[in-house]
Amino acid sequence: MNSAHTRSLKPALVRSERTSALDRGLLAEWPRTLFHSGRWQRPALLALLALTALLYTWGLDRNGWANSYYSAAAMSGSLDWTALLFGASDPGNAITVDKPPLSIWVMSLSVRVFGLNSWSLLLPQALMGVAGVYLLYRMVQKRFNSAVGLLAAAFMAVMPVSTVMFRYNNPDALLTLLMIGIAFLALESIDGGQVRWLLLAGLLTGLALLTKQLQVLLLLPSIAAAYFLFSRASVFKRCLHLLAALGAAAVAGGWWFLLVQITDPARRPFIGGSRKNSVVELTLGYNGLDRLTGEDASRTMAAGITGAADQLDVGFQRFLQPQFSGQSGWFLPLAAAGLCIGLWCIVRRRVPRAASALLVLCCVWFACSATVLAFMSGIVHPYYVLTAVPPMCCLAAVALVYFLHGLAAPRTRWAAIITLTASMIFAYVTAARSTADFPGLPYVMLLIWGIAIAGVLIPAPKPAVARASAVFLLAALFLGPLLWSLNTVLAPHIGAGVVAGPSILGMRTDERNRASPDTHPSYLAVMYGDLPSAGVLERLSNQPASTTWAAAIVGSETSANYQLESGHAVLPLGGFDGTDPFPTLEQFEVLVAEGRVGSLVVQNLPPQTLEGRGESARIVEWVRQRFVAEDVDGAQYFQLAK
Repeated sequence: MNSAHTRSLKPALVRSERTSALDRGLLAEWPRTLFHSGRWQRPALLALLALTALLYTWGLDRNGWANSYYSAAAMSGSLDWTALLFGASDPGNAITVDKPPLSIWVMSLSVRVFGLNSWSLLLPQALMGVAGVYLLYRMVQKRFNSAVGLLAAAFMAVMPVSTVMFRYNNPDALLTLLMIGIAFLALESIDGGQVRWLLLAGLLTGLALLTKQLQVLLLLPSIAAAYFLFSRASVFKRCLHLLAALGAAAVAGGWWFLLVQITDPARRPFIGGSRKNSVVELTLGYNGLDRLTGEDASRTMAAGITGAADQLDVGFQRFLQPQFSGQSGWFLPLAAAGLCIGLWCIVRRRVPRAASALLVLCCVWFACSATVLAFMSGIVHPYYVLTAVPPMCCLAAVALVYFLHGLAAPRTRWAAIITLTASMIFAYVTAARSTADFPGLPYVMLLIWGIAIAGVLIPAPKPAVARASAVFLLAALFLGPLLWSLNTVLAPHIGAGVVAGPSILGMRTDERNRASPDTHPSYLAVMYGDLPSAGVLERLSNQPASTTWAAAIVGSETSANYQLESGHAVLPLGGFDGTDPFPTLEQFEVLVAEGRVGSLVVQNLPPQTLEGRGESARIVEWVRQRFVAEDVDGAQYFQLAK
């Protein structure tokens, strides 16, 4: 055989050796019967992506302005370039939202092209969700096979918290896509031995910092662990590569933070969420340590005024509580089993190097995200669990296929039965909390899960029976999350406390009319904002053209509602919850004297303002003493501009 022919065979031999290694490893035989053939892989993937797109876009305008806080900022960015650059919540550039502006930039550019409406605001997030599902599939499929990749992607697609957040305009949708992209590129760097992929992952990390600041840190330990353990470079070069990736992240994300800090405060909006008009303070405080210590909640709440988000026990039992179990608990027992299986396979070297890197990344990512979410204090929204969903779905897919592949071994069979029984209990308890929307479903869950577990417990006499049992088990696994996701699609969601699935004990945190009857109206004003009054909207449209803001309103949710409905700039006194020290009373007096603020509208005040604390409370008191109040549809209206 000549040398040229030998060289031509080398790539084929390498591919053959790699395939053989995978076939000898974890999850080898059972997946081949379903999706291993290329004939099934592409149609199954295309069908999954099409159904995901349908799930995330069907009736998308049902959510209206969704979280009007961010919608108003997107509107502002579409009208003013300075507002776009800094993420201002109003086109008058008074104050920014309390997050960096990358997700706002995406929505604002969409609004500039397609106009201000629900679709232009929410469709980008839906497309991010479809892209995230595809990237997760590719990340897993390349290191295991198509079956595991399709299962992981399908688990993520139907996860209720995924459905609600990829149909919403919070920054979490973009953050999750970026985190999956970072993991994907880091694994590509490990597999190919090319540092450029790791540097690109660093660039995406910088973009994640521009999306939701320090939350991306939940992923970085897993990237460092996987790269340090499985990269083929020397130890010194591994450290150097990771430092270079951090440098790329600092450049990609740090330029905006530096720009904000060096810009004259008089020439930019006040940094919402901060006390001293500092983006560094916002990053390390309000969006950093304050989220872990509960200081963020103490700012918003007042004595005797709380919401459901503050009634969560600290610890891993948090995932069993009503607010969390329906969001992602459906696959949690499988993910816990997958974590144990993954660590065992790594230690025993039962999987190839590339698969081991993926398992280490998913195990550390999942453990970090779940631990922080379990022990953080203050306001803990259930949708925060979205950052743990990608690794959770990967581990759950690994566990499920491992169990089905190894049912012939008694220990594997009993481990599968214990895990699936825990899944059944999760499904039953979660369904029992939502009988107002799904009466009788808990018993249906018990019946279907009982049959599915029996199919695992009793050895199948024929391969056809084994396949039928596997399909029935998949149906049991997908029934709950799919129903919760469909309910999410068919129900409107608004405000800052968005949640997936049906009501919990008849109540919801993202539907004003189904909020807990014990919730104080002041807290509702923070979460949803007050509904705009038709009479007030008419007066805002008649404000003098010389005004910069047609009205000033305490709290960003209420001011955003008025801004979106009226099409005029509204000054949000005190930022999101009315506690930001901007504008001060003295600054507001100057704005009124210059004729830049047309009116003040007072409805339900946020908690601290209601107690008379903060600059916004001083402003309201000052206006009440000097201007005549007019009752307009239940709102106090003060005309300030002549």
